[in-house]
Amino acid sequence: MGTLGDSERNSNLVAQDISLPTSTIASQCAIPAESVRVEIMRLGVVLLAGLIVRLVLLWRFAGVGLAIHDERDYDQLAVSIVERGEFGFSPGELTSIRPPLYPALVAGIYCVCGLQNYQAVRAMQIVLSLATTALVYLLARRMYDERVASVAATIHCLYPSLLGAADMVLTETVFTLLLCGFLVLIERYFASPSRLTLATAGVMLGLAALTRSVVWLFPLFAVLTIITFSRNRTLLGRIGSAAPLMLGFVLTLAPWTVRNTLLQQTFTTVDVMGGRNMMMGNYEFTPAYRPWAAIEIEGDEAWHAVLSRAHGGLAGKTQGQIDKLAMKYALGYMLDHPSQTVRRSTAKLLHFWQLERELVAGAKQGIWGPFSTPAVVALAAVIMGAYAVTILLGVFGVVLAPPKSLAMHAFLLVLVGFVTALHCVAFAHSRYHLPLMPIVMIYAAAAWVQRREITGKWRSWPFAAAATVSLVLVASWVADIAFEAGRF
Repeated sequence: MGTLGDSERNSNLVAQDISLPTSTIASQCAIPAESVRVEIMRLGVVLLAGLIVRLVLLWRFAGVGLAIHDERDYDQLAVSIVERGEFGFSPGELTSIRPPLYPALVAGIYCVCGLQNYQAVRAMQIVLSLATTALVYLLARRMYDERVASVAATIHCLYPSLLGAADMVLTETVFTLLLCGFLVLIERYFASPSRLTLATAGVMLGLAALTRSVVWLFPLFAVLTIITFSRNRTLLGRIGSAAPLMLGFVLTLAPWTVRNTLLQQTFTTVDVMGGRNMMMGNYEFTPAYRPWAAIEIEGDEAWHAVLSRAHGGLAGKTQGQIDKLAMKYALGYMLDHPSQTVRRSTAKLLHFWQLERELVAGAKQGIWGPFSTPAVVALAAVIMGAYAVTILLGVFGVVLAPPKSLAMHAFLLVLVGFVTALHCVAFAHSRYHLPLMPIVMIYAAAAWVQRREITGKWRSWPFAAAATVSLVLVASWVADIAFEAGRF
């Protein structure tokens, strides 16, 4: 990266103090107010283009029902909240099988717009996805500059898989928004330490965990990263500087955790899916290829049948107690089969970052209405091509175009590494990398803006490292397409 010039430094100050009027910012930073207006107009054009595309897709999805199992679960829970004030699938039978925030949000839409008004939910998610684009712009603007921010926002706003996700009753859109909001607050904290900012970040992360439980353990790693880069000189001061994040997170989760623990008769933070997912990915009948397909196994080889035999039946046990037994079984199996576990985890790593083909598969199956074969092929080319270009640019961006803040760079890599590692030992499915894509997009945008500088380093070891990772990813994609050729 080259050193930022004076005008770029000054324009960075604009994003750091958005509470001031435009004219005041311009006068303090010695840049014309016209520059600020042009920047806002560029973002507005991107958002307008994204809105138009989303409205076309919203029209296309009119009359389309819920085809995915997870969608039906969230819908059923939302209906239960509206009709009975219960978080459960059957009257009088409460559950902890899903995190609560997304069903509650859908229930709120149903209260205003009518039960099972899926178009209203999709419209709400359109607004949230556009808000996420603005957050991506802000985060990239503060980490890099206006050029990187514009490219990153454009990628995010028009990214095919995220456009499709906004039209499904799934957690991706809401979770991605909360995760990006959390990262914006973390970046602001690193730039200008404030306990209030960090506590708010903890609340935001808590809400994200109540949407998708994969991040409920992340505060431990977030705190360690903050302590590492803290400006306090003493260890006690470093620990104290990170405490507000943990406090905000714990207070946000506490009410739901208490409810779950009382209901499940065992400590349960967000949901009772962790042990199940871990066992499905790590027991004797886990498929060698597509490990997530273990959820489809029935009969004596199903995970719950195996667990029931191992414990002489599961009758009388709560969902939470069964989940704990499943976790214990999975960990025991992994320890007893270390070489198989390593092979499986390696395969899961590649599966997690596999090409995004869920929308393509759905179109081929006709679950969102009729699609001709040429349309499916074109859709596959656009979706998979967009992902491949973004991820490969992102790899080079991480290695050869890092942001000026080492603390923020490390924090983002820790977050991506944490989520990836968790899926590599449990239930790796490519759909679950989608909320991490805004981070990848920012690095991809940085690589694109600095492409000349990067190509000029083609003889360096960082370039060789990025190229090696890219080749491994491409090889895994080619192998997967060859294996699954008959499915497209």
